Amino acid sequence: SYFSQFRLSSATIKPIGEGYNTISLVNRASELAKEKDYEQVWCVFDKDDFNNNDFNNAIVTAEVQNFGVAYSNQAFEYWIILHFDDHQGGGMHRKEYNKKINNLLKPFKLVYDGEGCKIITEEIFEVLDGIDEKTNRARKILAIQRAKRNYEQFEHTNPATEESTTTVFKLVEVLLNYT
Repeated sequence: SYFSQFRLSSATIKPIGEGYNTISLVNRASELAKEKDYEQVWCVFDKDDFNNNDFNNAIVTAEVQNFGVAYSNQAFEYWIILHFDDHQGGGMHRKEYNKKINNLLKPFKLVYDGEGCKIITEEIFEVLDGIDEKTNRARKILAIQRAKRNYEQFEHTNPATEESTTTVFKLVEVLLNYT
């Protein structure tokens, strides 16, 4: 629901959410990539409670196939939090994400159902796409900078242990080139 709301002028996004685990998702992406010639294929997945080896192998397998990888450790909602909060990484379990996001959305009179449907509504996306009042900067740009900083704190030899990090910023940077 998040990626399909980008307004792109020269590209088309075809998000396919089929609920696979990490390595199964990469294998499914490989099958889909053989069915049609895509300019880019990205695998977007969370660490959640998946086995560390499966998570790390999914990243390596996707990269070997020249797929982009936008993972989140622990969950995608961490990316949402970074639009509002300069979280420095580590120390926040994904069970805290929903409450944190809803506290951040409270001034906008919006609610995120992270424990149910996990849909980024058009209204929430507009807020994420907006300007931060404190810094007068685009929230997406702030999230990218924060995610990069947190990501660069690690050597990436074992991404499954690199909490809290996300590489969603890499995919968003690519998408912003098409807006």
